[in-house]
Amino acid sequence: MDVRLGLFAATILLLAVSIGPTFGEDLPPGSVGYQYSQPIEPTFSDIPYATQSPLQKLDLYLPAEKSGPAPLVIWIHGGGFRVGDKGSMPRRKFGPAPKPTGPDGPYQIQVPDVAALTRKGYAVVSLNYRLVRRPGDAFIAFALPAVQDGKAAVRFLRANAEKYGLDPEKFAVWGNSAGGFIAAMLAVTGDEPTVFDDPAVGGSNITAAVQAAVVWYGAIEVSSLSLAHYISAAKIVPPILIAHGDADSSVPVGDAIRLNDELLKKGVKSSLTILPGAGHEDPAFMATQMLPTFNFLDAAFRR
Repeated sequence: MDVRLGLFAATILLLAVSIGPTFGEDLPPGSVGYQYSQPIEPTFSDIPYATQSPLQKLDLYLPAEKSGPAPLVIWIHGGGFRVGDKGSMPRRKFGPAPKPTGPDGPYQIQVPDVAALTRKGYAVVSLNYRLVRRPGDAFIAFALPAVQDGKAAVRFLRANAEKYGLDPEKFAVWGNSAGGFIAAMLAVTGDEPTVFDDPAVGGSNITAAVQAAVVWYGAIEVSSLSLAHYISAAKIVPPILIAHGDADSSVPVGDAIRLNDELLKKGVKSSLTILPGAGHEDPAFMATQMLPTFNFLDAAFRR
């Protein structure tokens, strides 16, 4: 790490320390700073957005009270590109983050408060995507179809915005872990022609750009599919909010620092919060980062 990056990391870390105590894996989400809402059911379930896989489906939650087309938040679950399901949101049980028992987790513990978002007038999608990771696969082999599915879902939802009462100019993506990587890649590629635009998945004539992105411990930097590469090539990148724990043993905090630094060098409105003592899938994210994320989305959409 160079001196400039080290100073930046220290500044962010001090900021995180100054706004609250250290949260570790033994802290149930909701016990400090935020109380998660009671679960709600999707307005529409298992909507297919493509036809290559039975996993290419989404659940859609619509606000009960509407005052016009609703801004959309697309939630993308984590799970190491191996596991995970859109049905994990909304949460119905709480507790400390589970200790991984192997390469398949368990994962997908920290999720947005979908009921709170819909009360605020947002429409929310919980997204499934192809899980094709096999032992020995290179990162690009399993991450590529996942991001392609993210693009396809954005295009499908934009094409059907009028049908579902969505604002096609106000799409945000929010993901954790592998889902956070997908969200970040969707944000930095936008309308640029890339390997993620697969005509076979559909809708390539419709923009896949998003207007905001939230990345929870998903700033994965791999040379074969580099976020930094696409940032440097991008013409427009929307505002991005990054949150990461400095005790994350799955995705190093240095990757989050480098992602934020690259975005800032590009002139992107990017911010990074580092949670001291927080690990991967740590309950501290739901306990402390829900309201800051809501505020970020409100600011991005001028609400």
